[in-house]
Amino acid sequence: MVTRYGRQHPPQFGRSCTFVETVELPLLEELAQRFLRRMGYYGLVEIEFKLDPRDGQYKLLDVNARTWGYHQLGAAPGVDFPHILFADQLGENVEPARARPGMSWIRLLTDLPGGIVNVMRGQLKFFPFVKSVLHSDTEAVFSLDDPLPGIAETALIPYLIHKRGF
Repeated sequence: MVTRYGRQHPPQFGRSCTFVETVELPLLEELAQRFLRRMGYYGLVEIEFKLDPRDGQYKLLDVNARTWGYHQLGAAPGVDFPHILFADQLGENVEPARARPGMSWIRLLTDLPGGIVNVMRGQLKFFPFVKSVLHSDTEAVFSLDDPLPGIAETALIPYLIHKRGF
């Protein structure tokens, strides 16, 4: 699964992503696979690259051999990471999976305030922002099937406003 960060929190220097979408970028797949093969790595991993505008090359930024905040996005486009890991640990045959591009994940609690600030600053266009919020495929915490985590996270809003400004 190859993704692109759309937005982060805080907006200028993010500690975490707030909107992510799957993309088709074979070059990054090749770079990541080559890196992992050379290391002999086996297992779950998130590899981050950043496009260097000076030379147009992707540079290795970070390697996380653990789950990451938006790993649950994978299920919507066809890469169910928890199921794949479970089956692998049981010794079952795991078929290769590829994420469909154009699927998105959002964490509303931090994306909404950051997005609104960016719209007001002119750094983000209003209608594309609203469309991305309304049409996201996966939400980080809120779910109609299990609303309690979303309610609990909403209770954090006063704390986040006090500690981080939003």
